[in-house]
Amino acid sequence: MTATPLSEVGKRVLANVDAERGDYTDAMLRVPAADYLDPDLFAREVEAVFRRSPIMVALACDIPEPGDFTTLDIADRPIVVMRGEDGVARTFLNACRHRGAAITSDCFGHGRRLTCPYHSWVYDTCGSLVGVTGREAFGELDVTGLIEYPTAERAGAVFAVLTVGAPLDIDAWLGDMASALDLLQLDKLYRYDVETKLPSGSWKATADGYVDGYHIGYLHRNTIGKKAITNRNTYDLYGPHVRIGFANKPIVDKREIPVEDWDMYDAFSLVHYVFPNVSISGHPSTGLMVSRIFPGPTVLECTVIQYQYFRAPLTDEAAIADAEAKRQRYAHVTADEDFVTVMGIGRRVPALAESGDVFRFGRNEMGNQNLHRSVAALVAQHT
Repeated sequence: MTATPLSEVGKRVLANVDAERGDYTDAMLRVPAADYLDPDLFAREVEAVFRRSPIMVALACDIPEPGDFTTLDIADRPIVVMRGEDGVARTFLNACRHRGAAITSDCFGHGRRLTCPYHSWVYDTCGSLVGVTGREAFGELDVTGLIEYPTAERAGAVFAVLTVGAPLDIDAWLGDMASALDLLQLDKLYRYDVETKLPSGSWKATADGYVDGYHIGYLHRNTIGKKAITNRNTYDLYGPHVRIGFANKPIVDKREIPVEDWDMYDAFSLVHYVFPNVSISGHPSTGLMVSRIFPGPTVLECTVIQYQYFRAPLTDEAAIADAEAKRQRYAHVTADEDFVTVMGIGRRVPALAESGDVFRFGRNEMGNQNLHRSVAALVAQHT
C-alpha cells in the first residue's frame, strides 16, 4: 500500500469542514497524569523509544556528499552521522576509541578525515581508525574504528537505532509513512543554517502538541490559528507515525473547483509526524519546518531543535531575511504559546497525579491517542 494522495486528503479536509468535525477514533483514551511524572517510566521510555527503536537522525540533504556529517545528542547518546566515500550514511558514537573525547563538536561539517582534538587519532568517512599518533606505544590495538549503530536511509532521511547490534528493519518501521515522506522529497531540500533551540517540559506533553489539531484555533488564535478552521483535522495513521491535515479558511471557496486545480498549500496545512520525535510541517511544493524533540535529563524537561528547509538555496539577502523572519515567528509561537503551556502543565501534574486524575484524549485527538499507544507498546515490548 501507499500513502493517501494529497488530493484525497484535501477532499477529506473539506468534507470535515462541511461536517463541522474532524476525523474521529472509536473512543476516548484516558492516560494517568502520573505517566507524565513517573521517573521510572520515563527511564523505560527513553530506553525503549529513543535507544531501542529507529530514530530519524538526519535528512539526506543534511549530508548530501561523501564526507558530510552532522552531530546531535539523543538520550545520552552523542552521535555523528556521516556519509562515507562509498555514499553510505552511517551513525557512530561521537567518541574517540582512545579516551572517549568527541571527535567533532560541529553541528554540520565536511571532511575526508575526522581527527580527535585530544590526541589526534584519525578516522575516515566510514568510521575506520586510520591514524594513531605515537602508534608504537600501543602495541596491537583491539579497535579498528568508531562504535557504529545500525543505520538505514529511506525516503530522503537517515534512521538509526542507538543500541549496538540492535535489529533495524526500516521498511517495517516506516510502513506506508515511507511513501508519504517520499512526496515531500526530503533529499532535494536546502537547509537554512540557523538553529532554533528551545526548552520545553515533558517530552510526551511536548509531542502531544505536535500531533494535536484541536488547539490551533484556541491557543494560537492570534497567530497561526488566524488562518485555520480548527478541529476539522484528517489523520492518516501509518503504524506509530501520523500525517495530519489542518483546514485553512480558503478551503471553503474551493468547493466548485476540481481538487486537481487547488492550491493545496492555501487550502490546508500539513504535518508529518515521524514517531517518536520529529515533526515535519509543510507541503511538497513549499519549504518545510523540521522540529525534533529530545528528552531531557529529567521527566519534566526536553529540548526542541528546529531547522527550516527550502526548495532552492538561499542566495540573496532578501531570501535570507525572509527565512530569518519566518524562523523568529515560528520560534515565538512554539516557545511563547506551546512550550509555555507544556511547562505549565508540568507544574500541575504532581497535584493531578496525587489525586489520581487522568488526561482525557477525545475521539477527535487521534494523533495523541496513537502516540500514547505506540509509546506504551514499545515500553511493554522492551521491559
